[in-house]
Amino acid sequence: MQLIVSGEAPTEPVISAKTGRIYEKRILLKYMEEHGREPQTEHALSADDMISVDGAPPVVRPRPPTLTSVPALLSTFQNEWDAVVLETFALKQQYEQVRRELSQALYQNDAACRVVARLVRERDEARAALAALNVQVSASAEVQQKPNRADQMDVDGTPEPNGGDHKDQKDQDHGELSAEDTYYERAAETSRVLSAMRMKRETPAGLVTPEAWKTAREAQTVETLHTTTKPGIVGLDVDRSGDLALTAGLDNHAEVFSRSRDQTLATLKGHTKRVTSAAWVPNASGLSAHIVTGSADKSVRVWGPKPANSDDDASVRAIGWTKLCIIKHHTAEVVGVAVHPSNEYVASAAADGSWAVHSLQGETVVSGTVDAPVSRIAFHPDGTFLGLGTRDGQAKIVDVKQRQVLATLDVVADAEGDAAEVNGLHFSENGYYFVTTSAREAAVWDLRKQKKTKVWELKDLAPDAEAEAAFTAARFDVSGKYLAVVADRVVVLKVKGWAQLAELPVGEFPARAVAWVGDTASAVVAATMDNSLHYYEPAQE
Repeated sequence: MQLIVSGEAPTEPVISAKTGRIYEKRILLKYMEEHGREPQTEHALSADDMISVDGAPPVVRPRPPTLTSVPALLSTFQNEWDAVVLETFALKQQYEQVRRELSQALYQNDAACRVVARLVRERDEARAALAALNVQVSASAEVQQKPNRADQMDVDGTPEPNGGDHKDQKDQDHGELSAEDTYYERAAETSRVLSAMRMKRETPAGLVTPEAWKTAREAQTVETLHTTTKPGIVGLDVDRSGDLALTAGLDNHAEVFSRSRDQTLATLKGHTKRVTSAAWVPNASGLSAHIVTGSADKSVRVWGPKPANSDDDASVRAIGWTKLCIIKHHTAEVVGVAVHPSNEYVASAAADGSWAVHSLQGETVVSGTVDAPVSRIAFHPDGTFLGLGTRDGQAKIVDVKQRQVLATLDVVADAEGDAAEVNGLHFSENGYYFVTTSAREAAVWDLRKQKKTKVWELKDLAPDAEAEAAFTAARFDVSGKYLAVVADRVVVLKVKGWAQLAELPVGEFPARAVAWVGDTASAVVAATMDNSLHYYEPAQE
């Protein structure tokens, strides 16, 4: 059924009572409003002349002409595809948003678990330290009671067992001590002596004044140390005389440079990989002192002076150090060595978290591990504790005798990779300050409070430093009055008040190590990655 006017199937058909024709009611009413008559006739038509037709079921409108050709179908399919693509894009955005929210939730959960684990570990360490302290207190009480009993025995005239007196028995007991017990006894004696001396310690005579350090400038540059095939000095130590500089290089060698003679006295060869650390053992003065080195080849070497070193008239060719022993305790790269204050033992640490104390004869007497990869090691001035810097941004204070971590301090927070590594750690001679450095921060800690006393960011000490600049080392002088911090320059600070006294450039290449010269802080020397030493001194008045 089609309409006369539109030619389409009607949706609301009506029949004219006058002609019997079928129309679409909507179209017929519009035509009648304009013309007043029935289409194609002259008959007047009103609404009363229209008879409604009940179409059941309702007529379905056929497809529009636009879908009757191939181009029209392609256009429709393209529109549908675009709609699907847009919907897929919206779903992907929602998926990414949900994924980020899930990642954030998982990160927060992981961080919370880490915090809880660290708190539990610190609680356990604190309990263990308290138990160890109680044991030490009990042992001290027993030791104090034993002399009283011995004195009483002497007064009564009672002979000692085996027919010997008390002193002979003590000597005999001492002779039977193991290497580990001998170390503990020697360390305890050294600690008592140094602690007593520290209480009465005075400022060294001739110590350079802060006003003099404000006039400091570079006094000497020593070039062409080590080999040029693998340039870089990563370790530095100066003997107590201030004349001999000991350097550790990436060329697998350590070298001894004499400032007074202005030449290299010896090259210590033997390590098969880079030397990561080198230190003087001040068991003798000047050329007669021993040397200890640590290397990435997992070994520690002790070097002794040649006989000619004690001869004041010896030629440079006759001077040198020979290998005394090789210590192969560690199974990972040795990252640092430190000399015990008794000058009879050395400590070493490896990248796998292991540490050990050795005699100068090469015997390992104490060893232990921590739960983090180690990057730095230093002895406390009393020799009772070790300070360990880790590659995950912590400093650990270790009781050597108990082999326990007494304190874990967060040096770096919210950093990863090289930025998290503790690349510098050194104790002050006052016994309670120590300094740590990481790439973006230098800090002085108070052991009594286990908190940071002073913190510097790079912008505080080097406001005009380039973006890639970083802190690399720090060291107190022997008197404990000054602190040298290294970034892209050497900054000298006064410990009391932490006032900045001098800012000393190191040149184009970065410095990785720093050391003070002499007991009076007469100079400071920095080692740079171009195999050079830079000496800085206050200007002569």
